[in-house]
Amino acid sequence: MLKKISVGGWIACAAALLTLVSLIVYSSNIGAEGYFKNASVSGLVLWTILALVMLVVAIVLKTLDLSDGAAKAIDLIVGALQIGAPVLLALSLINLIAARVEGLGFIYFSNADVILEVQTPANLASATGAIASMVCFGVAMLAALIAAFCNLRKKEA
Repeated sequence: MLKKISVGGWIACAAALLTLVSLIVYSSNIGAEGYFKNASVSGLVLWTILALVMLVVAIVLKTLDLSDGAAKAIDLIVGALQIGAPVLLALSLINLIAARVEGLGFIYFSNADVILEVQTPANLASATGAIASMVCFGVAMLAALIAAFCNLRKKEA
């Protein structure tokens, strides 16, 4: 099965792994102490899991040996999955940014009067975790987007 995967397939595998890492970083951010503790983003976990499933299903479907008719149908399904995954990751990233931008602005750009109360170690760590989760989602989205333009299976001679 692994011998059938092309460079595009490995990029899709990396995108799936980065999507999983993004979900872990996001979950640890909302679970840790600080400003964003328990500040979950509505729908983000669902969209991320759906994107992860889409990437894995696309890779698995392209490794199957099928007849010509079924292969054409699978190509259409894989194409839709390859388009859907980066769209869901972009949706996750956009909603994460929208949910965190006000808090990040409050933590980093408060008045001099309240900055010592706001910039506690826990809040700064929480803000760093929020930025890290945004970066992870962005990189996962880019990897999935690149994989969408690649064939996931090596051409047979």
